[in-house]
Amino acid sequence: MLLFPHKEEKASFKEMTFYVLSAREAVNEQLSQLLRLAGFNQIEKVQQALGQVRNLTLSPGAWGLIIDIGDRTQVEEMVPAIQALVPRNLWCCVTGDSDSITLAQRFARHGIAYFYLNAQSDEMMQAAANGATAKVRRRAVSVSVLGCKGGIGNTTLAWKLANRLVQQRQMPTLFIQGRAGSRDLDLVIGKKVSRHTVAVNKHLDAMSWEEMPLPSLEHENFEKYNFVVFEESINAADKEQMRQIVERTSCLILIMDRSMSSVRTVCSLTEIIDAINRSHPTPRRFLLCLNDSRPITSDMLNLDDLQALLGRQLDVIFPYHNARASSYFPSLRRQRSPMAVLTQKVLGESTPAEKSLLQRLTEKREEG
Repeated sequence: MLLFPHKEEKASFKEMTFYVLSAREAVNEQLSQLLRLAGFNQIEKVQQALGQVRNLTLSPGAWGLIIDIGDRTQVEEMVPAIQALVPRNLWCCVTGDSDSITLAQRFARHGIAYFYLNAQSDEMMQAAANGATAKVRRRAVSVSVLGCKGGIGNTTLAWKLANRLVQQRQMPTLFIQGRAGSRDLDLVIGKKVSRHTVAVNKHLDAMSWEEMPLPSLEHENFEKYNFVVFEESINAADKEQMRQIVERTSCLILIMDRSMSSVRTVCSLTEIIDAINRSHPTPRRFLLCLNDSRPITSDMLNLDDLQALLGRQLDVIFPYHNARASSYFPSLRRQRSPMAVLTQKVLGESTPAEKSLLQRLTEKREEG
């Protein structure tokens, strides 16, 4: 008697939709034919390259996705794009022209299977058919926005980043405020924030965290989120607290001002990152942002001195915004806003999409 329900369940998944993402028309058709031979009837072809697709509209019956990367081997660039595009509950694999075992291993560290297109098509179709039962748990994009000094707008920038991720990807996102944060997030969202998640909108939840610098995202409570943005002030954190944050973060964003105390905090964290990378070479991104939250004075470090002390270039600069001096109408210049640049870097986008006049006006109003 148990055999009949099993057969019905086996047949039902064949009616679900499978997606193929490839910029190459021939590969798109090749993978679609293989999926049909494997028994999948509903196949959607997306003829675009990874990194060009900003939003992937999926049907309620979506089963899986195969991504063709061609001859690309830059895993550290491709993984953020995959994590930002594919929901965590959707089976996904990558295929390409390289037969490198090392390449497959580098993808596997992130919970993503890689198959050599010219020799592993059978293994790929078997994995696609068994996707629901042999699903490898992919990690969330864990973004830590760390303030190197109090009162420099860390919470505001982190909150704007979380909202931009939701606007651009429409994926489940969680904003976590750490125990050393400003504790005024409830005023921003108009709801009481506690250690239990509270819904802010359709795709964004928020919570506070007191026990440790960063919760383990492997816990089942965090399985549904594609993005987790953790906001914390680290100017008074010890080395062990910093180490825990670094080890559990895939993208570190340091917010600093022009003071020597910010420079010291950045240098301390950089030493910890370098030490971790030497012993555990797990790819993680490190973005350094300067936020001029108050007018620049003569006793502050200039950009050249600041970057010389840090030993690296700044990734994003948020200039001081004087509301009184601003015109009633926002500037229409085509230069991208610092927050748009930061969001692009977090998402791993290579080239920014051209924005309409209405989009630029909306961005200026939000940042004002």
